[in-house]
Amino acid sequence: MNDDELMLKSLAMGTFDDLFSDIPEELRVNMDIGKPLSEQKLIEKIKKISGQNVNMVKFLGNGIYDRYIPHLVDEIISRNEFLTSYTPYQPEISQGILNALFEYQSVISDLTEMDVTNSSMYDGFTSLGEAVRMAYRVNGKSEILIPENIYRAKYEIIKNYVYGLNVKFVEYGFNKNGLLDLDDLSSKINDSTSSIIVENPNAFGLIDENAIRVREIKKNALIITYYDPISLGILKPPGEYDSDIAIAEGQQLGIHMNMGGPLLGLFSFKKDYVHKSPGRLIGLSNDKNGNKAFVMTLQAREQHIRRAKAMSNICSNQALLAVAATAYLSILGGSGLRNIASITVNKSKKLKEKMKSIGINTVFDGINFSDNLFHFDKIDILKKKGIAGGIKLSDITYMNGITDASFFSVTEKTSNEDMDYLAESLRGF
Repeated sequence: MNDDELMLKSLAMGTFDDLFSDIPEELRVNMDIGKPLSEQKLIEKIKKISGQNVNMVKFLGNGIYDRYIPHLVDEIISRNEFLTSYTPYQPEISQGILNALFEYQSVISDLTEMDVTNSSMYDGFTSLGEAVRMAYRVNGKSEILIPENIYRAKYEIIKNYVYGLNVKFVEYGFNKNGLLDLDDLSSKINDSTSSIIVENPNAFGLIDENAIRVREIKKNALIITYYDPISLGILKPPGEYDSDIAIAEGQQLGIHMNMGGPLLGLFSFKKDYVHKSPGRLIGLSNDKNGNKAFVMTLQAREQHIRRAKAMSNICSNQALLAVAATAYLSILGGSGLRNIASITVNKSKKLKEKMKSIGINTVFDGINFSDNLFHFDKIDILKKKGIAGGIKLSDITYMNGITDASFFSVTEKTSNEDMDYLAESLRGF
């Protein structure tokens, strides 16, 4: 009897399929991966499989982007003290990671011009769900104003996060230019409004100048701004237009695409709400000898001190990815971030000109950041031509009224040759 048979016998099971008996048959996939191989044979097989990969031209975006990552970022986060770090419950032996997370909080607070940033969340979408819950804790009001074009995944995650609370969603619309409709939004704000979710750039990829004016009509509601961190190289930060909570996906800040994860949630807010905030906060203090020391502070946290009063269930955080974001922003500096943001906008402009030259126009005429929405939906032809993208609008949002539209996204890595190839591939369609 071999080792596999002994293991199954000890578990009172006859086959490996019995290990998955709790999973309904219709949800299972073929788990037959072949017979065990030696290390040498396994590596040879993997190389053969990987040889089938195709280096595609990328026009994917809408939340996760292919940006250039300085090699120094990966070098820094590969250090053992960062790579193996966990929740720093014992500050006396965790000063290195606490210092790094304190710097992360400081850098993101500077970037957003917000008072406080926590030491990271899971990702941007779940951070938005936490932000809605935080606003509810602050004012106890029942209505959440949400853009009608918000990504379907964001909407569903928010609804999951507020499940059980006495809240409802009210959608507001957009004008003919694809920007936030201030009149429609204003008509829906009332004494029951808890929070107003605004996006800049918005879900159409447009830089939304009306997002800055929401503070003029918000009454007593809290403004939750979902922003693009790279865009803040050239756009006003959310703190400058009176956002109460600022949320973002931090993948663009030195984190590889990695087939969609892991990700990093950026979560900043006004200091008035610090006792209602989720996640962890790192503070600067002094030890008994008067030396500078970093600590976890205001610790009403999940599985730790005063956990009965915890504001969230963030049982771990994205410390390694927060260090990557800190390294990335520190390497770039302010001028580097401005340069990348400017290049991105210019690349979007060039892409729109290139597509227009072959008869494919944008849905809206505004200024786009990374994501560009075109009147085109025959994206099935692109894979055969070695192009990753676009993404149909109907696949990622519930919004009705705009048909036959798809996103094509750019970054500083998108070359003129890439755009030429896309245009030639789509010519005649």
